Amino acid sequence: MNHLHRLGLLSAAIALASCQLGPKTIIANVDIKPTSSAAAAGLNPSGRITFTQVGTSGWVRVEAKIDGLKPNAEHGFHVHTVADCSGDGTQTGAHFNPEKNPHTHPGQPHRHAGAMFNLRTDANGTGRLSQDVSSITLTPGPMSIIGQPVITHRDPDDYRSQPLGNAGPRVGCGLIAIG
Repeated sequence: MNHLHRLGLLSAAIALASCQLGPKTIIANVDIKPTSSAAAAGLNPSGRITFTQVGTSGWVRVEAKIDGLKPNAEHGFHVHTVADCSGDGTQTGAHFNPEKNPHTHPGQPHRHAGAMFNLRTDANGTGRLSQDVSSITLTPGPMSIIGQPVITHRDPDDYRSQPLGNAGPRVGCGLIAIG
């Protein structure tokens, strides 16, 4: 077997291996626990949120299931800036917003990076959400949300009020971690 033939076989093997492995997938998880504000609101949120980024797609898939919320309602749902879920959740600061955009609907191109759609609950108070978010990443850089808190609010985000959407007390909180 000549040198060029071996090189061709090696290149083909590397290409096949990279196709089988596919782009790198990064997964981060959040376990939501109640804040001290939850009991006063008559709520006991708990659940899991998974953030998945495949390669350099520019999108992060957010999938959430949170129990113990107000039935048949909407709840504000955001990434915030300070990794402190103690107390009533206000220590988590403002929405994650490294580009300093105004608070608006999550479907708008210039918005808070941590803005997501409201979490809708069923008759049992279980909220489910699945959405792709283009304004955040799980890779290092200014748009990375690793280590940031996710807040679930008592009320829906109105997508207008500055700076936080008038979503009421912060009733659930958890920190985003790889794995």
